[in-house]
Amino acid sequence: MPGKILFFCAANTCRSPLAGILAADRFAGCDAEIVSAGLYASEGAPASEGSVAAAAQRGLDLSEHRSRPLDHEALAGVDWAIGMTAEQVEVFRRWFPGFAGRLGLLGLPGVDLMRTGVVRADADVADPYLGAGSAYGVMAGRVEELVESWRTVVIEGEQE
Repeated sequence: MPGKILFFCAANTCRSPLAGILAADRFAGCDAEIVSAGLYASEGAPASEGSVAAAAQRGLDLSEHRSRPLDHEALAGVDWAIGMTAEQVEVFRRWFPGFAGRLGLLGLPGVDLMRTGVVRADADVADPYLGAGSAYGVMAGRVEELVESWRTVVIEGEQE
């Protein structure tokens, strides 16, 4: 299913940039374009220090990442828009009701939430911002595990 995949969160500085760089690394060679944005992002903010460190621990470099707002321009040509929380998915649905692609939650691989109302908050990836030092490590481990769970969707095109 190579195409354009957009990961989104609130500010595009913690979770979605990390998900994006992990997906680009894990799905290299499948011709998917991986991007990220934030529902409430300002233009040009760097990735958080915690996410930069989590990426570096995995041999990846987020130092050049700059945030971008989630808007119609960011969604141009997107096949899958994948949020980090059920609340973010609900905001997305309200803001972009005519979105032609598929809407996912990182914790629900392959489930198109534009077509179904099934959203489970237990599938959320918690925001580590302003959390304890270990919050970024916990978030990074969860994001890494969940990105991997999308492998069959991204590479083989399987979905529910």
